[in-house]
Amino acid sequence: MTVRTPSRHDSCHCLLVRFSGLLPPAAASRAPQLRTRAARAAASRVALGLGLVAATGFGLFLTNPGPAAFEEFAGERLTAVLVEELCGENSLPMMIRLVIRDCRSLVRSQSRTLGRLASLQSRRRDFGILTLYRTDLGGQTFLSGWTLPRYRTLTLAAAGRFLVLTTDREESPGRQP
Repeated sequence: MTVRTPSRHDSCHCLLVRFSGLLPPAAASRAPQLRTRAARAAASRVALGLGLVAATGFGLFLTNPGPAAFEEFAGERLTAVLVEELCGENSLPMMIRLVIRDCRSLVRSQSRTLGRLASLQSRRRDFGILTLYRTDLGGQTFLSGWTLPRYRTLTLAAAGRFLVLTTDREESPGRQP
Protein backbone atom coordinates (compact mmCIF):
# COMPACT_ATOMS: atom_id res chain seq x y z
CA MET A 1 0.00 0.00 0.00
CA THR A 2 1.32 3.42 -0.99
CA VAL A 3 0.26 6.61 0.81
CA ARG A 4 0.75 10.01 -0.78
CA THR A 5 0.21 13.44 0.76
CA PRO A 6 -2.23 15.77 -0.99
CA SER A 7 -0.91 18.05 -3.67
CA ARG A 8 -2.32 21.33 -4.86
CA HIS A 9 -3.92 19.45 -7.77
CA ASP A 10 -6.12 17.31 -5.56
CA SER A 11 -9.57 18.86 -5.29
CA CYS A 12 -10.55 17.40 -1.94
CA HIS A 13 -7.10 17.57 -0.33
CA CYS A 14 -7.50 14.05 1.01
CA LEU A 15 -4.91 11.37 1.32
CA LEU A 16 -4.89 9.18 -1.72
CA VAL A 17 -4.50 5.61 -0.75
CA ARG A 18 -3.58 3.37 -3.64
CA PHE A 19 -3.81 -0.31 -3.00
CA SER A 20 -1.28 -2.13 -5.09
CA GLY A 21 -2.76 -4.89 -7.14
CA LEU A 22 -6.40 -3.60 -7.03
CA LEU A 23 -6.05 -1.03 -9.81
CA PRO A 24 -4.06 -1.41 -12.97
CA PRO A 25 -0.99 0.83 -12.92
CA ALA A 26 -2.36 3.16 -15.63
CA ALA A 27 -5.67 3.66 -13.80
CA ALA A 28 -3.94 4.09 -10.48
CA SER A 29 -1.80 6.91 -11.85
CA ARG A 30 -4.91 8.68 -13.28
CA ALA A 31 -7.01 8.40 -10.09
CA PRO A 32 -6.33 11.99 -8.91
CA GLN A 33 -7.28 13.35 -12.36
CA LEU A 34 -10.51 11.36 -12.45
CA ARG A 35 -11.46 12.53 -8.98
CA THR A 36 -10.74 16.14 -9.94
CA ARG A 37 -12.89 15.88 -13.09
CA ALA A 38 -15.74 14.32 -11.13
CA ALA A 39 -15.52 17.04 -8.50
CA ARG A 40 -15.58 19.73 -11.19
CA ALA A 41 -18.57 18.10 -12.89
CA ALA A 42 -20.43 17.89 -9.56
CA ALA A 43 -19.58 21.51 -8.78
CA SER A 44 -20.82 22.53 -12.22
CA ARG A 45 -24.13 20.71 -11.68
CA VAL A 46 -24.56 22.34 -8.27
CA ALA A 47 -23.78 25.79 -9.71
CA LEU A 48 -26.23 25.22 -12.56
CA GLY A 49 -28.94 24.14 -10.10
CA LEU A 50 -28.35 27.15 -7.87
CA GLY A 51 -28.40 29.42 -10.91
CA LEU A 52 -31.75 27.99 -12.01
CA VAL A 53 -33.21 28.43 -8.52
CA ALA A 54 -31.94 32.02 -8.38
CA ALA A 55 -33.32 32.80 -11.85
CA THR A 56 -36.71 31.31 -10.94
CA GLY A 57 -36.82 33.28 -7.69
CA PHE A 58 -35.88 36.49 -9.50
CA GLY A 59 -38.55 35.82 -12.14
CA LEU A 60 -41.18 35.26 -9.43
CA PHE A 61 -40.05 38.44 -7.68
CA LEU A 62 -40.44 40.47 -10.89
CA THR A 63 -43.87 39.06 -11.72
CA ASN A 64 -45.35 39.25 -8.20
CA PRO A 65 -48.56 41.31 -8.61
CA GLY A 66 -48.78 44.49 -6.59
CA PRO A 67 -51.63 46.22 -4.72
CA ALA A 68 -53.07 47.85 -7.88
CA ALA A 69 -53.40 44.47 -9.59
CA PHE A 70 -55.03 43.09 -6.43
CA GLU A 71 -57.59 45.92 -6.46
CA GLU A 72 -58.52 45.07 -10.04
CA PHE A 73 -58.75 41.34 -9.28
CA ALA A 74 -60.77 41.90 -6.10
CA GLY A 75 -63.13 44.31 -7.88
CA GLU A 76 -63.88 41.75 -10.59
CA ARG A 77 -64.30 38.96 -8.05
CA LEU A 78 -66.54 41.01 -5.73
CA THR A 79 -68.64 42.19 -8.65
CA ALA A 80 -69.30 38.59 -9.71
CA VAL A 81 -70.20 37.54 -6.14
CA LEU A 82 -72.47 40.54 -5.54
CA VAL A 83 -74.30 40.14 -8.84
CA GLU A 84 -75.02 36.54 -7.87
CA GLU A 85 -75.92 37.33 -4.23
CA LEU A 86 -77.79 40.63 -4.55
CA CYS A 87 -79.31 40.62 -7.99
CA GLY A 88 -81.02 37.25 -7.81
CA GLU A 89 -84.75 36.86 -7.34
CA ASN A 90 -85.89 38.05 -3.87
CA SER A 91 -82.34 38.83 -2.75
CA LEU A 92 -82.87 42.51 -1.97
CA PRO A 93 -85.57 43.96 0.28
CA MET A 94 -88.70 45.13 -1.53
CA MET A 95 -87.93 48.83 -0.92
CA ILE A 96 -84.58 48.57 -2.65
CA ARG A 97 -85.96 46.56 -5.56
CA LEU A 98 -88.48 49.35 -6.23
CA VAL A 99 -85.66 51.93 -6.51
CA ILE A 100 -83.06 49.85 -8.38
CA ARG A 101 -84.24 48.87 -11.83
CA ASP A 102 -81.08 47.15 -13.17
CA CYS A 103 -79.18 45.66 -10.26
CA ARG A 104 -76.58 43.88 -12.42
CA SER A 105 -75.39 46.95 -14.30
CA LEU A 106 -75.40 49.01 -11.10
CA VAL A 107 -73.15 46.49 -9.31
CA ARG A 108 -70.88 46.09 -12.37
CA SER A 109 -70.42 49.85 -12.60
CA GLN A 110 -68.99 49.82 -9.08
CA SER A 111 -66.21 47.33 -9.79
CA ARG A 112 -63.39 49.83 -9.16
CA THR A 113 -64.95 51.06 -5.93
CA LEU A 114 -65.46 47.49 -4.75
CA GLY A 115 -61.83 46.70 -5.55
CA ARG A 116 -60.68 49.72 -3.56
CA LEU A 117 -62.92 48.69 -0.65
CA ALA A 118 -61.44 45.16 -0.73
CA SER A 119 -57.94 46.60 -0.79
CA LEU A 120 -58.68 48.80 2.23
CA GLN A 121 -60.14 45.83 4.11
CA SER A 122 -57.18 43.52 3.32
CA ARG A 123 -53.98 42.77 5.14
CA ARG A 124 -51.09 42.29 2.75
CA ARG A 125 -48.08 40.09 3.59
CA ASP A 126 -45.40 40.41 0.93
CA PHE A 127 -42.75 37.68 0.84
CA GLY A 128 -40.99 38.98 -2.29
CA ILE A 129 -41.74 36.04 -4.57
CA LEU A 130 -45.37 35.75 -3.43
CA THR A 131 -47.92 37.80 -1.51
CA LEU A 132 -50.82 36.77 0.72
CA TYR A 133 -53.93 38.96 1.05
CA ARG A 134 -56.38 38.33 3.90
CA THR A 135 -59.62 40.18 3.25
CA ASP A 136 -62.53 40.64 5.67
CA LEU A 137 -65.65 42.29 4.17
CA GLY A 138 -69.30 42.67 5.08
CA GLY A 139 -71.25 42.50 8.29
CA GLN A 140 -72.63 46.05 7.91
CA THR A 141 -76.29 46.72 8.66
CA PHE A 142 -78.41 48.71 6.18
CA LEU A 143 -82.02 49.83 6.07
CA SER A 144 -83.61 48.81 9.32
CA GLY A 145 -81.96 45.52 10.13
CA TRP A 146 -80.85 44.23 6.71
CA THR A 147 -77.28 43.00 7.27
CA LEU A 148 -74.78 41.99 4.63
CA PRO A 149 -73.11 38.61 5.09
CA ARG A 150 -69.46 38.65 6.18
CA TYR A 151 -66.87 37.26 3.76
CA ARG A 152 -63.31 36.26 4.63
CA THR A 153 -60.88 35.27 1.91
CA LEU A 154 -57.22 34.34 1.70
CA THR A 155 -55.68 35.06 -1.69
CA LEU A 156 -52.24 34.09 -2.98
CA ALA A 157 -50.54 36.36 -5.52
CA ALA A 158 -47.57 34.96 -7.44
CA ALA A 159 -46.21 34.79 -10.98
CA GLY A 160 -48.61 37.47 -12.23
CA ARG A 161 -51.70 35.57 -11.08
CA PHE A 162 -54.11 35.43 -8.15
CA LEU A 163 -55.45 32.28 -6.54
CA VAL A 164 -58.18 32.34 -3.89
CA LEU A 165 -57.08 29.77 -1.31
CA THR A 166 -60.02 29.96 1.10
CA THR A 167 -63.37 31.72 1.25
CA ASP A 168 -65.62 31.74 4.32
CA ARG A 169 -69.10 33.22 4.39
CA GLU A 170 -70.94 33.97 7.63
CA GLU A 171 -74.64 34.53 7.23
CA SER A 172 -75.81 37.37 9.43
CA PRO A 173 -78.55 36.36 11.87
CA GLY A 174 -80.60 39.51 11.29
CA ARG A 175 -80.84 39.34 7.49
CA GLN A 176 -84.30 39.95 6.21
CA PRO A 177 -84.99 39.47 2.49
